Amino acid sequence: MGFNKVNHFDDSLHEALMSVWWSGILLKRQARRFFRDRIASESQFNVMMLLKYAEKPLSQQNLSERLLVDKSNLTGLIDSLEKLGFVKRRKSPDDRRFYRLTLTGKGAAFLNEVEGPYRELVHKIMSVYSPSEMEHLTELMVRLQSGLEDAK
Repeated sequence: MGFNKVNHFDDSLHEALMSVWWSGILLKRQARRFFRDRIASESQFNVMMLLKYAEKPLSQQNLSERLLVDKSNLTGLIDSLEKLGFVKRRKSPDDRRFYRLTLTGKGAAFLNEVEGPYRELVHKIMSVYSPSEMEHLTELMVRLQSGLEDAK
């Protein structure tokens, strides 16, 4: 399905915001479709990817901040990942009130199986942009996120 810029609103700011919003909805649909037949959800996958590429074990607090997920929702995600055998909680040696999370061998095996097809999908979606456009898009999204923070 091809998309063209169509002015649905009389305000260009609203039009731009709705374009970002609509893109987010379409991305969410793609992610749901991709993860539908896999063991883990998109949110669980994101948790595991952060754990895989972290330089050291992360706390739930670290994950919550990086994923912009409420701590109580994250607890449920981690509980389900632990039941699947994909992550392990360990008491932090520095502060026993906190847990450090690590990927298990089973979790790493799952990521090895899914990460390639996931990256192919990301490449397919984002290949509509040149490298310089991708860089510019990233800069624009960071500015939008800043505007969202300022609007609180």
